[in-house]
Amino acid sequence: MLVMQQLTKKFRTDDVETHALRDFNLNVNEGDFIAVTGPSGSGKTTFLTIAGLLEDFDSGSYQLDGESVQGLNDKALSRLRNEKIGFIFQSFNLIADLNLFDNVDLPLRYRGFNAAERKRRIEQSLELVGLQHRLKHLPTQLSGGQQQRVAIARALAGEPRFLLADEPTGNLDSQMAQSVMALLEQINQRGTTIVMVTHDSELAKRASRNLVIRDGRASEQVVNQRAVSQFASA
Repeated sequence: MLVMQQLTKKFRTDDVETHALRDFNLNVNEGDFIAVTGPSGSGKTTFLTIAGLLEDFDSGSYQLDGESVQGLNDKALSRLRNEKIGFIFQSFNLIADLNLFDNVDLPLRYRGFNAAERKRRIEQSLELVGLQHRLKHLPTQLSGGQQQRVAIARALAGEPRFLLADEPTGNLDSQMAQSVMALLEQINQRGTTIVMVTHDSELAKRASRNLVIRDGRASEQVVNQRAVSQFASA
C-alpha cells in the first residue's frame, strides 16, 4: 500500500547540509497500524510529510497504493492526497466559529461532493466517533478529547485509504489519550490503515507494528501477534 525504498531527504543552508532521512525503507500493508517513535530531530516529521505528499524527497522511490509519486505535478499530487490520505493533527486544526457539521464538511466541499453525499459522510463519520448528537456545537464547547474526535471524523469523512496521525494524543491528558487511542484501534479494525507518530511508548505498544527512527534511519519491532512485518530496515 505504501512502499518507500532507499528514500533520502536533505535540508541545506548556506553552511550546513542535514540528512533528515537516509536510505529509508518501509512497506506498509493494508490494515497495518504502525506507531512511529524516535527522539526529537530523528526524522519522524520529515517521514510523515513525505508520506502525506506534502514534501518532496531527494532520491529513492515512493509508491502509494501502487502508484509512483515521482514526477507527479502539484495537481496530481493533490488528487492522490485527497483521495487516499486522511490527516489527524496534534492541534486539531478546527475552525472555531464553525460548528462540528461545517468543520467536517469543509474539506468535502473542496472535493466537489454534492450536498446529499456530504451530509451522509458527515453524519456517518460523526456517529463513528460518538458525536452525532453534537452537530451544531462549536469546537469551544467541547473537551480536548472531543475536539480530537471531530478531527478524526473530518479525516474519515473523505473515506481515505489510510490515516496519517501526527501526535494525535499529544495535547490530551492520559484518560482522553486512552479514549482516542481506543477509537483509532476501532477504526483500524474496520480496515483503515493507520500510521501514527507518537512520543508515548505505552500507546505505541498498542499498535501492531513499531517503527523507530533515529538519525533518519528506521528499524522495526513487531509488538503483537497480528503484525506481519514486510519491513526491511536500512
